[in-house]
Amino acid sequence: MRVGYIGLGIMGGGMARNLIKKGHAVTVWNRSAERTAPLREAGAAVADSPRALSAGAEVVCTCVSDPAALAAVSEGKDGFLAGLRPGTLVIDFSTVGPAAVRALDEACRTRDARFLASPVTGSKNAAAAGTLLLMCGGSPDTFQAAQPVLTAVGSKAVLVGDVVQAAQMKLIGNLIIAHMVEALSEGAALAEGSGITIEKVLEVIQASGYASPFWDFKGKALAARDFSTHFAIDLMHKDLTLAMELGHQLGVPMPGTAAVREVYQLARAQGMGERDIVATAAVISPALAKG
Repeated sequence: MRVGYIGLGIMGGGMARNLIKKGHAVTVWNRSAERTAPLREAGAAVADSPRALSAGAEVVCTCVSDPAALAAVSEGKDGFLAGLRPGTLVIDFSTVGPAAVRALDEACRTRDARFLASPVTGSKNAAAAGTLLLMCGGSPDTFQAAQPVLTAVGSKAVLVGDVVQAAQMKLIGNLIIAHMVEALSEGAALAEGSGITIEKVLEVIQASGYASPFWDFKGKALAARDFSTHFAIDLMHKDLTLAMELGHQLGVPMPGTAAVREVYQLARAQGMGERDIVATAAVISPALAKG
């Protein structure tokens, strides 16, 4: 398929590369043009603008940081909506919240294009390996039409419901991840104060009823003080803010999430916004930041 891909960050770069590997004819665009160079070397064409990209695409994919970034690449005279042809399939892999995907769905409908919301989880490694989990929202027909793209970038795609429900599901998932990181950080701080190594904590946890693959990933990173970015603190703070807005709209109290979000805000205030979410452990205990 002729696929246009917009957004070549931590997740998007790996996903676009997998589309090339699976034989799709890929054209890319990114706000920071230097990020297109590795994809060009891998066989992608590079568009001059989102509008130019969409004009020749059967499928337009977006993976950007937040609602403002999605609006910037989709709207206006150079946005991809301006070049969209009837029948084109638009797939948004971003985490941007219900309002943004609803607006994009409506904009696609007015142009006789199809839209699938498909936020992802699995972090940088899964994006590179093509093993992401995709939480999809849209019609069953649109979900089926998207399969060649979805199977190129992920190992499993779940049709959650409509486009809004897919966005909501991603916020729920990231909310849970943020709470898990906070629990890990507080537990690790208590262990450090008690003279128990993080490695020993992980050994006990992973042999217990509360074992999780997540502890292998983030727990081992914390033990090694490896804060290289797989999921940036800035992005999780944005997602927690969107989750709390959803809770407000639905009348759902979220006291724990409010407290966890403040930990992320503290980390951002300390200049750690671009570091991985596990670096929030240093807010709980500065000792956890030391090698």
